[in-house]
Amino acid sequence: MNMSYCRFQNTSQDLQDCIDAVEEMNKKYYYQDNEARKELSKQERNALEEMIEQARYYSQIATDLLEELEAEQEFIDPAGGGGLHTHI
Repeated sequence: MNMSYCRFQNTSQDLQDCIDAVEEMNKKYYYQDNEARKELSKQERNALEEMIEQARYYSQIATDLLEELEAEQEFIDPAGGGGLHTHI
């Protein structure tokens, strides 16, 4: 389990590792490498499919959150200087 103070940093690194792996597998499939077809177990294929749905949902809710944070920042500091600041 990720600690809350570094959850997004750690997960971002892990997600990038998954992105790199999928890109590599896509290259192998493009060149019709038969070994690439055996790289994922059934469990890993299921997890890959689940991650696609999770990524779609995460993108939606994270975008909503960022929009709220940006709106809050504009409300707190509409001129962009001085006053109370929030850090994103």
